Amino acid sequence: MPITRRTDYAVRMMYELAQLPPGATLSLRDLCELAQVPDSFGATIAAFLVESRLIRRSGYRDYQISLARPAMDITMAEVILACEPGFSLSQCAREPESCSRSPHCGVHTMWASLDHMVMSRLESVTLAHVARGQAFASDTDVLRAAAEVENTLTY
Repeated sequence: MPITRRTDYAVRMMYELAQLPPGATLSLRDLCELAQVPDSFGATIAAFLVESRLIRRSGYRDYQISLARPAMDITMAEVILACEPGFSLSQCAREPESCSRSPHCGVHTMWASLDHMVMSRLESVTLAHVARGQAFASDTDVLRAAAEVENTLTY
């Protein structure tokens, strides 16, 4: 399942804020322009990010936006879950009760395992890593994470 446009835009907005010096702010309009997000959509996304305590906004009319915490303390999992609380690669893993096969199905196990692997990786990648272009250090790291997930599975 592809991520939603809302999530893609939220990641872009957070990325642009992470490019700023610590404590610096941008107007919502400027942030949306930098991230190439429509203003009306940006306001909705900003509300999700404020509610999730990832950004701060101040002012009344043309409010200013800043990161709520240092970029190194914000994981990409937090950003994605702010916009997609039920993030999952498949409906099977997201809503196992919707399928009577889930308790004994290898396909369900596969989707659940992939969800775990993706979220584990996103929890290990900070906004600062993404801002510096270092989100994935190496294929070795990805393979190591996959092996760790494999070792925790029961078949």
